[in-house]
Amino acid sequence: MLHKNEKRWSYWEAWYDEKDRLYTVHYGQVGEIGDHYAIVAEQIEGKPTHVLQNWAEEMKEKGYAELAKEDWQKLVVSFPHLSEADVEMRYAIEALLDECLGRTGNGHSDGGDDSRDELAVICCVIDMEKAIAAVQEAMSAARLHDGLVIWRLQDDGTRVSLYPSAC
Repeated sequence: MLHKNEKRWSYWEAWYDEKDRLYTVHYGQVGEIGDHYAIVAEQIEGKPTHVLQNWAEEMKEKGYAELAKEDWQKLVVSFPHLSEADVEMRYAIEALLDECLGRTGNGHSDGGDDSRDELAVICCVIDMEKAIAAVQEAMSAARLHDGLVIWRLQDDGTRVSLYPSAC
C-alpha cells in the first residue's frame, strides 16, 4: 500500500508466512530500503487473512491505498546480447529485480517480453529515477551490467531509452 505526501511516497506491506507462522510488516520511503518487523502468529488472535485485512484497513484510514494498475510506470530491463531462449537467466533476473525493487517499496517484475529478439523483463515501478538506480546497482552487484539496456515502456508500446542514455 502506498501513501503520497507533498514530497514523497511511503509504502507499507504485510504478509503471513504459514511455514514459520510469522507476520512480517515492511514499511519505508519508496526508493529506500525500508524497515521491517515480525510478529509471531500466536501473539495475535484471528485467522491470518482477517488479521492482514484488518491491518490494511487501518492503513487505509491513515491514507494508504493500493496503486491502480494504470498508475504504475513500466520499466523494461533488457539484454540485447541474450535471447528469450535464455529462460533460466530471465527467471534469475526477474527474481533479482523483484528483490531490489521490493526491498525499496518501488515495485516488482511483471514477467518477460519476448516480442523482440532479446532477453527482457518488464517491471512496474513507482519512482522511475530511483528504480533505474536500484536496477543498475543490482545488475552491477550480480555482474550482469554488461549489455544492460533500460527503457521506459510507453502506453502505446513504444520504448524510450533511459540507460545507457544514447541507445
